[in-house]
Amino acid sequence: MNQEISDLMKFAITLISIINPLGAIPVFLGFSKHHKNLNIKKVTYTTATAVTTTLLVSLFFGQAVLNFFGISIASFTIGGGLLLFTMAFSMISAHQSNAKINTEEIRSIDFEREIGIIPLAIPLLSGPGAISTSIIYAKNFSHLTHWVGAVVVIIFIGLIIKIILSYADKIGDRLGQIGLNVMTRIMGLILLSMSIEMIAGGIKEIMPILKAAF
Repeated sequence: MNQEISDLMKFAITLISIINPLGAIPVFLGFSKHHKNLNIKKVTYTTATAVTTTLLVSLFFGQAVLNFFGISIASFTIGGGLLLFTMAFSMISAHQSNAKINTEEIRSIDFEREIGIIPLAIPLLSGPGAISTSIIYAKNFSHLTHWVGAVVVIIFIGLIIKIILSYADKIGDRLGQIGLNVMTRIMGLILLSMSIEMIAGGIKEIMPILKAAF
């Protein structure tokens, strides 16, 4: 039971660090300022629901997709780790990672479409890094406690996203740009450590001799 709780804690910390809801506040506020008639309540609900759904689908069906394309989980772990590594460096610099969304994508948004799904949920919050993490951690989930706990974690993160975006104006004013940057850097450091563990674990799986040595 202790190992299962430890696995779930790592999963939760890694996922919340990658998603970084606080880091989405500036982008969200930019949308709301440029679109005065935006229904904030509807957008935040749609965003949270889309993120939760995306991560749950990745958790339960991601490995089946990898198997279909003949991709080993070890190779995917290394690739996902490298992706998180680059995202972590961007976060440490308090910059929005282009692996999530870039300036050109932001400028091309059609405000007549539902922005709660694109780009807020995908790819800004539940982007490649979050999807990769869900698939990688699912490989090591062997007990019912793991799966139930992971579902609870994802739903809880969706709730956090809903709350943070609903109060984005107040949070942004209270923390300020410096405060948001500090939080992003702290999460970046956590994510950097997690990504190194992922890469090392993937290499050990590909090269059994290293797994036996450590």
